[in-house]
Amino acid sequence: MATVAEALQIAVGLHRADRLDEARAVYLRILEADPRNAHALHLLGLIERRQDRRDKALELIRAALGIAPEMADAACNLGSTLSELGQVDAAAAAYRRAIQLDPALEGAHLALAALLGGRGGPRDWATAAMAYRRALRLNPQRPESYHDLGIALRQDGAVEEGQASQRNALALNPGFASAHMNLGNLLIEVGRIDDSLICLRRALLLQPGQGSTLYNQGNAQHAAGLADAAVESYAGAARAGVGLALTRLADVLTGLDRLAEAEQVLRLALTRPGTDVPGAIDMLSALLARQGRHEEARRFFADYRYPHAADPKAFRLECLTAVAENWLAAGEVDRAVEVLAGVHGHGSRFFTVKSIAGLRQSLARRGLQLERPANPDPSLPRLCSSTLATHGRFAHNVLEYVLVRLYAEKFGYRLETPDWVGGYYFDLDDPRPGGGLKPLHFGRRILNDLVTGRRDDPRPDVDILSPLFLFEYREAWRERVQSWLRPRPEWLPHVDPVMQALKARGNTVVALHIRRGDFVWFRYTITETSWYVDWLKALWPTLDRPVLYIATDDPATIGDFAEFAPVSLADLAKDGAVEPWRGLEFLQDFHVLMNADVLGVSAQSGYSQLAALLNRNARLFVEPDAAARRIRPYSPWTASAGTP
Repeated sequence: MATVAEALQIAVGLHRADRLDEARAVYLRILEADPRNAHALHLLGLIERRQDRRDKALELIRAALGIAPEMADAACNLGSTLSELGQVDAAAAAYRRAIQLDPALEGAHLALAALLGGRGGPRDWATAAMAYRRALRLNPQRPESYHDLGIALRQDGAVEEGQASQRNALALNPGFASAHMNLGNLLIEVGRIDDSLICLRRALLLQPGQGSTLYNQGNAQHAAGLADAAVESYAGAARAGVGLALTRLADVLTGLDRLAEAEQVLRLALTRPGTDVPGAIDMLSALLARQGRHEEARRFFADYRYPHAADPKAFRLECLTAVAENWLAAGEVDRAVEVLAGVHGHGSRFFTVKSIAGLRQSLARRGLQLERPANPDPSLPRLCSSTLATHGRFAHNVLEYVLVRLYAEKFGYRLETPDWVGGYYFDLDDPRPGGGLKPLHFGRRILNDLVTGRRDDPRPDVDILSPLFLFEYREAWRERVQSWLRPRPEWLPHVDPVMQALKARGNTVVALHIRRGDFVWFRYTITETSWYVDWLKALWPTLDRPVLYIATDDPATIGDFAEFAPVSLADLAKDGAVEPWRGLEFLQDFHVLMNADVLGVSAQSGYSQLAALLNRNARLFVEPDAAARRIRPYSPWTASAGTP
C-alpha cells in the first residue's frame, strides 16, 4: 500500500499531465486518510479552480493555509483565485502575504503587478511598476517583465522610463513584436511620430496582420496626418477582430468628410460584439445632428438595443443622451431637459448634454441665449480641442482647457472650442471649431513641455485631442487662469445665494469636498471622513463663528461631521434659504468651494482641486495625505521654476 507521501507524488504527476479527474480522485483519497494534509487541500483547490469551481477552490486553499500558513505558493494561488472572482483588494493582500512569506517568489511579484496594473486604478499603478521591478531583480533576463513594466510606467505617466523598459525587453528579445508596438505607442506621446511608425512596421513584419498593432499604427498615421493610410490600418484592425478600431475608423472618415462611410461604420459597430458601443452611439448621434437628421436620430436611439447584451437596458443612458442631444440641436431645449430629468450617470457625453440643456433652459426662461462668436480671422494660426466635451466631466474639461489655452496664448494661436459646459458657465468667448486641422494625439506631454519651456518646437493648426492636463500649476499663471474662469454674470443669481446663506450663519465658511461614487469603482484614493473630523477638532476652536459646508456625492458621509453641525445644499434648500438649480447643483457646490474661507479637497478629485485653483478667498487649503492617514495644508499653485 502506498504511503500518503507516495500517493501525493502520484497525484502531482497526474496533475502535471493534465489528467485532472484522476488526480482529483487521488487527492480525495489522501484527504480521507489525512484530512489535514495541507498540500492535498491546496492542490485539490487548484483542480477545482481549473474546472471553474472557484468558490470550492477558495474553501480548499484557505483550509490549506489554515493548517500551514507558511505556504507561500498557496497564498499566491489564493490571490489568483480571488483575482478571477474580481476581488482585487483581497487578491492583492494574498499576493503580498505570499511575498512576505517568500520574497524570492517571482510569480507572486508578477501576479501582484499584473493585477494592479490591469484592474487596479490610478492609486495602484506606481505599486504595479514597483512589483515588476522587484520581479526583475529576481530574474533580470525575462523580457516579458520589462515589457509589462513599460506598460505600467506609461500608465503612471513615466513615458521616458517606459521607453527604456521596452528597449530593455528588445535588447533581450529583438523579435518581441509587442515590445516594438508599445515602444511605438510611447514615442507618439513625445512627438516622435516617424520613429513610432518605424517601430510599428517592425512589429507588423514580425506578426503580419496583428490587429492591435494595426490599430496602433492607425493612431500613429492619424497623428502624422496620413489619414488615408490610417483608414486602411483601422479597417485592417477591424477585420482582424479589434472592435475598437471601428469607432476610430469612423472618426478619421468623418475628418475626411466621408460622412456616409463613417455612418455605415458606426452602424456596423452598433451590431458587432466587442466594439465601443457608447462611443459609437455618441459619434452617430453627433453625425446625424450635424446633418440635421434630428427626428431620424431620435427614432433610431429610442428603439436601439445592442444585440449582444443580456440586459435589454444596456446603453439606455447613452441612447437617452443621443435623443436629448438631437432635441437640443433642433432647438427644443425643454424637450432635451425633459428626456434627461431624473436620470443619473457618470458618462462624459451625458454630463455635457444634460448640463448644457439645463444652462440653455435657464437662459431661455429669461429671454436670453448664448451667442458663440465666429473666428474673426481664420487665416491666423489656429488651435482646437474638438474632444473637450467628450472626456471626463466638468473639472476634467476645464483643466484640459487651461492647458490648451496656456499653449495658445504663449504662441499667439487662436483657440477654437466646441460647445462645452465650462464654455457656457465661465465668461469665455472662444470661437467655434472651423475644422480642417491635423489631429494631435497624446499631446499632454508635448504641450506641457512647450508651455513650461522644456521644448521649443510649437505646432499650430492642430486639433489637440483628450485626455490632457497640466503637470504643474505655476504661481505665475494664477492670475491669468483665474481671470479666464469667472462665472458669467447671468449665473450669479443661481450660485451667489448659497454663499450668502452660509455667511448669514457664520463668519468663516469651511467647505469640504468628500467624493465617493465612481472613485470607488475606478479605485481612486478614497478620502476617509475620520481624517477630516480629527483635523476639524483641532481647527474649529481657532475660527471666528465657523460654519461647515459639505459638498459630496454620498450624503451618508455628512452624518460623520454631526458635532460640527454641517450644512449641505439640500439643507439650505430644505430651510428655504436657497433654490436648488435643478440638474446643475454641482455648480452651486462648486461656487461654495471656489469662495470658501477654508477649503478641504478630496484626494485625487479634479473637481475640488479646480475649485482650489480658482479660490481667491481661502486663507487655508488642506488635502488628504493618504499614506499618513491625515489632513495636511497645501498650496494649489506651486512656485514657478526659475528655469525649465
